[in-house]
Amino acid sequence: MKDPEPLSVEDRFAIFEQMNLHQQAIDAGWGLDQARAYVDLYWPDGKFTVIDLRHTTFEGADGLKRMYDYAHSVFPIEKWSHHMGPFRIDGRGDTATAHWRWLVRWSRETQGIVSTGTYDDNWEKRNGVWKCLERTSSVDGNWPLHTFQPYVDRQDELYRES
Repeated sequence: MKDPEPLSVEDRFAIFEQMNLHQQAIDAGWGLDQARAYVDLYWPDGKFTVIDLRHTTFEGADGLKRMYDYAHSVFPIEKWSHHMGPFRIDGRGDTATAHWRWLVRWSRETQGIVSTGTYDDNWEKRNGVWKCLERTSSVDGNWPLHTFQPYVDRQDELYRES
């Protein structure tokens, strides 16, 4: 059996565009339409693991929506902007991986960086469409995580569903 072909330029760009749409979807605001648009960037069996103050995995459309709602109601994301840093996309055939850096900046009220970290993704192409199957978000180990603790301490009070 022949090995799958390396990713084409078109495949690499499709994945890159999806990565960029991920950042845009996070910044799109809070609400059911925004949460659904974000969840649609993943396959229905997709999962997202967060490694920061918590180590939590969110699975399937319901889990991904809960993660989106948590982030948008517990943290002041409406005051932040998400950016892509350097990335690398590898793969063959209908599977790929991406390792990329993310950066979150204050977009209003405060100047500076909110946090930095990396995403490690597994991608699948199904019926000609690339979507994320699995993503792990790891905050930069040098970042002072205590800056997020006041929000996490109030999560039961702040959390709301879209």
